[in-house]
Amino acid sequence: CCCGWEGASPPTSAVVWSYTKFKLNFTYTTYTMQKRFPSILEVYYKSNEWSGIHGIRENDQMMWLSSKN
Repeated sequence: CCCGWEGASPPTSAVVWSYTKFKLNFTYTTYTMQKRFPSILEVYYKSNEWSGIHGIRENDQMMWLSSKN
């Protein structure tokens, strides 16, 4: 492979960087969805709540508020 760590796990820093980049991108995506397609985002939140995963809506709202400051 061209990643530089054939046969081994990726470095911890690469994993942390990838997760952080994904999380920031996902936060931006949900914020955009809230503005453009609130009904789709509502379905996302409800489906997670129905499956027993709670607090996503509140976490997103906290992230949006903290990013404004």
